[in-house]
Amino acid sequence: MADSVTYSIAKHLICVEGDKECSVLRDMPGFPVFVVNNVEPEWKIVFGCNIPKPSEWTILYHYSFEIGALSSTLAKVGDTYYFEMEPYGENSVPLLMRYQMGSPILEATVCVDPMMLRFALWTAVGMLSCSSNMVLIHSSCVVHQGKAVLCLGESGTGKSTHTRLWLKYIPDTFLLNDDSPVLAFENGEAVVYGSPWSGKTHHYHQLRFPLAAAMRLSQAPYNKIHRLNIIEAFSSIHPSCPPALAQDEKFQDMMVNMLSDVLSVTPVFHLECLPDEAAAWTSHDAIFGPIK
Repeated sequence: MADSVTYSIAKHLICVEGDKECSVLRDMPGFPVFVVNNVEPEWKIVFGCNIPKPSEWTILYHYSFEIGALSSTLAKVGDTYYFEMEPYGENSVPLLMRYQMGSPILEATVCVDPMMLRFALWTAVGMLSCSSNMVLIHSSCVVHQGKAVLCLGESGTGKSTHTRLWLKYIPDTFLLNDDSPVLAFENGEAVVYGSPWSGKTHHYHQLRFPLAAAMRLSQAPYNKIHRLNIIEAFSSIHPSCPPALAQDEKFQDMMVNMLSDVLSVTPVFHLECLPDEAAAWTSHDAIFGPIK
């Protein structure tokens, strides 16, 4: 029997099977925090499978990584999805994953490269969880007074800088995740979970908090914030969802429905800001009100 380890991620129990992969995961930052024992998993990600690559498939999304020298492709044949990662260079070993829409099992070939394995699991969990009213969202998330705040924006717009300003100047604040927290809608409430994917900051917390607000950041020579209407809010938060899944009609529909539920109960703001203390207080006061 292959080695396995089970994780609790956003309350879902996910078993990863594979001797080599589990050995790598036990030493990989982030994942040990989410390990659970003696539980029956809901989903399985099984490595070491023999997966023939289809002779023809419909490519949904292709991306080349500058770091790590590899490319990734999401494709489909009917209701079966394939995710391929190809490292550049001689003697490189590609990864191929296969997922049947609605199945609790995702299959994959052998993968022992830590960077590839981490990203493969991020993609796998993204596909498995999309039908469960949750999505891994590209953002930096702080928790203040027991409520989460998502800072959204493209890479380089200052998400991590702004959350660091909250940590430095706003009392009763900590960093939940700095790259891919899990956004979910549960029992009429928008909530955020920590995840094993937190960028370079290594803030891994198996915790859940109600979502107070989300805000999209842009750099400016001043500090100004305003609340977005529902259409602007959707346009602001949707780009932070996994871009590959957004290219598929079925995954897209599930994400849109979940975001619509989240936005029905959650304010979204646009913050134009400088990287200074005043910017942190500007966003804090708009979301929580001034401290009296």
